[in-house]
Amino acid sequence: MKKRFAVLLAALAAAALIVAGCGGSSDSSGGGEPASLAPADVPFYFEANLAPGAKVSEELDQLADTTLGIEDVSGFIAEKLEEAVSFDGGGKFDYEEEVQPWVGEKAGLFLKEYDGDEFHGGGIAVETSNVGEAEEFFEKKNEESDEPAETEEFEGDKFWVSDDDESVVGFIGEFIVYGETKADFEEMVKVSEGDEGLNAAEKFKSAMEAAPDEGVGTLYIDIGGAIEQAKAQISAEDQAGFAILGIEPRKATAVATVVPHSEQVEVDISTNLGKASSLSGDASKLLESLPATAVAAFATPEFGKALGEEIDTLNEEGIEGQVEPGEFKPALESIGIDFDSLTESLGDVGGFLEGTSKASLGGAVVIETDNATEARNTVSNLGLLLRATGTAGVTAIHGEVSGFSIRSSGIGSKPLIVGAAGEKLVFSYGPQAAAQALRANAETLGTTADFEAAKSTLGSTPIAAFVSGGPALELLDTTLNPDARVKFDSAKSYLQKISYVAVGSEAKGSTTTAKMIIGVSK
Repeated sequence: MKKRFAVLLAALAAAALIVAGCGGSSDSSGGGEPASLAPADVPFYFEANLAPGAKVSEELDQLADTTLGIEDVSGFIAEKLEEAVSFDGGGKFDYEEEVQPWVGEKAGLFLKEYDGDEFHGGGIAVETSNVGEAEEFFEKKNEESDEPAETEEFEGDKFWVSDDDESVVGFIGEFIVYGETKADFEEMVKVSEGDEGLNAAEKFKSAMEAAPDEGVGTLYIDIGGAIEQAKAQISAEDQAGFAILGIEPRKATAVATVVPHSEQVEVDISTNLGKASSLSGDASKLLESLPATAVAAFATPEFGKALGEEIDTLNEEGIEGQVEPGEFKPALESIGIDFDSLTESLGDVGGFLEGTSKASLGGAVVIETDNATEARNTVSNLGLLLRATGTAGVTAIHGEVSGFSIRSSGIGSKPLIVGAAGEKLVFSYGPQAAAQALRANAETLGTTADFEAAKSTLGSTPIAAFVSGGPALELLDTTLNPDARVKFDSAKSYLQKISYVAVGSEAKGSTTTAKMIIGVSK
């Protein structure tokens, strides 16, 4: 079946974004802002850098060669596009000769009207460095088409409409534009004329300031806007949980930028979702001290301070329908729990998971305290809380770890260990994990080659989490349900190339910035 002309144009416009964004480059700059054509309230926007520097393009090709066996990313995609368009009756063309010379530096894609399940409406804007050459190319392809589309205009901007799905391709200023519908195209025209696009929205500008310049693509998500459009209701219990974590989803935005390296993929994420001040500090030393056998591990700084701030907030605001404002902490004090004293004694927190099957699965959480006495007192207070709530299966333990264990069918075959050893608290699934968490072992996570590589790429950003690719994949392979396994098996050949995943984070003003480093190998 032959594609109608407007559908072909949409494919070419999108391909200009993909090919150039994957390592192609243009001869000159158009200097436009694709976000200036997107409505100011769209919840989802992606912008591609169509003219990355030589170093970025080279590293992207090396990365694709390692993971996919593709030596020239832009050339590969251009070749496949040319084949697909010719097969569908669009006529032959040479991307490098006929398209690449007029592609500009940026392209953007936006989606709008999120209903909680999917988006309705959207568009693509590809910048041109020479709009005259771009128009000549599209007009030529229209004339060569078996079913030429009629040229139409809206407020002076030229466009073509597909008879198949009513999508639109046209020109707005120096941009080639694709609209899912004619109404989307007309809205983009009006937005461009009124200078009221997404690029002028304060929360968009604030979010994008945190994005690095060297990336090949940047994704912007208006989390609060998406929640509002979907009319999602947040329960009192969920709101209380968000309060404890310092999260305000209705006002949040996030920006993620992809930066390729020859043997790694870096994803930089910035958000105002949580309270950045609660995440200040560096817990990387605790993370490095966890066992080298960890499949996954994390560490968070100043846990006690952050927990204390959120408990104060929860006490002040209460839980609607359950706890009145100002009554949460007094209720705990009535049974002997002094939360202020407890949180003041707590420092950094870290944890790990080990094992590659359900039978061998174990793990522990370690919390640093001011001193050994405070650690024992904290465990004592937790035991007091459990007794007050009537928890069954609690047994006292003594020895290297002093505290108690909890056995329950709901927990699993191993007991939950809650104990103190020196200036550390440990919460572990099974006694072996507790011993691993507290043992002074030379073979720690920080001594492994993959951990050192990830830490080096993160630079000054403190490392906060680490996943070992091979063991994690093996664990997934033995624990997935049949439905999930179908998707897992189809992606397994690619997942096997991931040697590790590391995450680092730090606070910058009101924004929390995180970096994800994905190590790859052949």
